[in-house]
This record gives sequence, structure tokens and C-alpha cells, in this order.
Amino acid sequence: MPRSPPVCGGEGAELLTATYAPAAIRTGLGWTDEERVALRRANLSASLDAVKDSDQTGTRYWAKMVTEWKRLLAGRPGARRRTERGVGGVQKQWDKIRRGVSEFGFHYLAIKRLSLTGNSSEEDLTSAALARSCGLNIY
Repeated sequence: MPRSPPVCGGEGAELLTATYAPAAIRTGLGWTDEERVALRRANLSASLDAVKDSDQTGTRYWAKMVTEWKRLLAGRPGARRRTERGVGGVQKQWDKIRRGVSEFGFHYLAIKRLSLTGNSSEEDLTSAALARSCGLNIY
């Protein structure tokens, strides 16, 4: 039966604390904006040809998207390590991007329906939607 760690400052506290410390969680590299833009371009490339790509399976589509994403990042600093990401990691990031775009679209349409006073430019509407999506008071 394992001993419980001694009260702080007791003899051998450092050794036992290290013994009972939880295992370090290893995280991968965070995604950069450059990688996200390349991912969006890869999506466009993988889905533009309606004749060739309309009947591709999900597996084929994702393989094509990851291949194109890696090609777009080739030669960039740190690209070798970053492009070791697999299909699953790319899919997760794409889902985050898609959800974010969808959420922003919701806020943009809500702002547009408000019929703000004055002659709102596209930039004004976008700024107001961004502020709304971030939880800021737009008034």
C-alpha cells in the first residue's frame, strides 16, 4: 500500500512529491495561422473540381486534403515537424475552423438583421460581428 506524501516541508517531501506527481501530459505543436490558411487552401484545392471530386469517398478526400496541405507547407521553417500531423489531427483542426466560421456567420447575420443606424459598411458589419462573437458590447 503506497504511503501518502508527508505534510509540506517534512523530511523527504521532495522525493515523495516527485513519486506521486501525475505523469506529464504531452501536447503537440499548436497550429499557426499559416498552417490554418494552408489548410483552407488545401480544402479548396481538394474540393474545386466538381467532375473529378464529387464522387470521392471521405477517406480519399481527406488523403488528398492532407497531401495538398503538406505540399503547401513544404519548405517553410519548421514544416517538416509540423507536417508529421496525420489525417486525424488535420480533421480535428478543420472541424474547429468550420465551427468557428459557422459561429461567426451566425453573429454576422444577427448584426445585419439589427439594421444599424447610418450607412454601415461591410467593414463596420464585420467589426460588429467580431465584437459580438467575442462577447463585447457593440453599443
